[in-house]
Amino acid sequence: MSDKVSTIKTLYKGYITNNKHLWKIKKNVSHYQILVNSDIVFKDYHIDFKRDILKDLFDPWKFPIEYCIKSPVNKENVKIAIEALENNTCIKFEKKDDCNFNKNGLIFIKSDICASNVGRIYSNKSQEIMLSPDCYKNPYLILHEIGHALGLVHEHSRIDRDKYVIIDYGSVSDSERSNFDVRNYSFYKNYSTTYDYSALMHYAPYDLATFWRWLFGFPVIKSKLLWEYSRMMGQRKKMTFNEYKRINLCHCNWCDWVKNDTGERTSKHQTKCKNGGYPDYNNCNKCVCPTGYTGQNCTQILPNDGECGKTFYKVNDTILSLVIQGKKKCYISLKSVSNTKRIQIIITHANAPYKDSICTEDVGFQFKYMKDKGTTGLLLCGSYLYVIVLESESNSVLIFYNGESDHSLLSIALKQIN
Repeated sequence: MSDKVSTIKTLYKGYITNNKHLWKIKKNVSHYQILVNSDIVFKDYHIDFKRDILKDLFDPWKFPIEYCIKSPVNKENVKIAIEALENNTCIKFEKKDDCNFNKNGLIFIKSDICASNVGRIYSNKSQEIMLSPDCYKNPYLILHEIGHALGLVHEHSRIDRDKYVIIDYGSVSDSERSNFDVRNYSFYKNYSTTYDYSALMHYAPYDLATFWRWLFGFPVIKSKLLWEYSRMMGQRKKMTFNEYKRINLCHCNWCDWVKNDTGERTSKHQTKCKNGGYPDYNNCNKCVCPTGYTGQNCTQILPNDGECGKTFYKVNDTILSLVIQGKKKCYISLKSVSNTKRIQIIITHANAPYKDSICTEDVGFQFKYMKDKGTTGLLLCGSYLYVIVLESESNSVLIFYNGESDHSLLSIALKQIN
């Protein structure tokens, strides 16, 4: 290690506990209650934090990442988490039976907490992912921790989070307040992914709330846009499209879709991926498409069930009313007649299945009205007897009607606006 590196690490020694940045899950709490320790953002000087993923400029992960599992950690659930990453990213893993390997790798161990360092911390030995019994019972809590090891930080720590959520520091004890600080440093890069309330790396609304604030219904995190977004926070069923996208662009930008030094889009790329898609790391002439989109450039809509009827609608200044009901799955693509105008969606009634305390993509109605179609759209689960008004950020909207019962119903009114 050079004298310069040693000096810098010495300077940070009192601030960086053992050069580690651990993200932990409370023991004996529900699956979505996540906490972090003190606000430690650098493990050493050469870490580059992007908006919501960090990249080690000098010690990146080398693939395949070797890993081993120490008993009694659930091996099958670790396998499920790793397969989810291998099926959606360029990252490959190699299982080892012997945990005494002194090289780049991960060791899954039982602990009283669920914790992982953010990013790779050693160049010539493995690092631990600690899992409590409550954690290793759920493969997506394990995936959450692997996400940290690959560089993902919590969604509500993004530099732009104040546009999307309000943090009520009065509902958090003094010792926990730093866990909600924005990671606001000059080394951020932008992969053009919008804030995602449904991210696997997002806290639930009441995480770290003091007992009395929790008891009387005062959440720590509230949506700044619509209250309904709060019902999407804290899901532990899947990693979202944009989370996989960030991992791929961070670790395997083989198609040169973004500039490695800035994270910004390159202007000369031949592949024209639309609607939040990005080049397939296995074939740079194809695109990886977000939910609802397909085709080589993500310009096509997934096919509907036979009973859905019309898929594409042009929206003008005259109000267009649509009612969809019954057990079926339908994609509805909306475009304003004028490319310079946006679309107003008035949801007059919605009745969707509500199977859990958190509304997720597999059960809810979804409204992709933001410009970035890669981010999870507004999800509605349950019965809504009041009016919800959305205004698109561009001239296009994609709606997914996920009717899982004969009682499912969606009634909306549409018009273009300035």
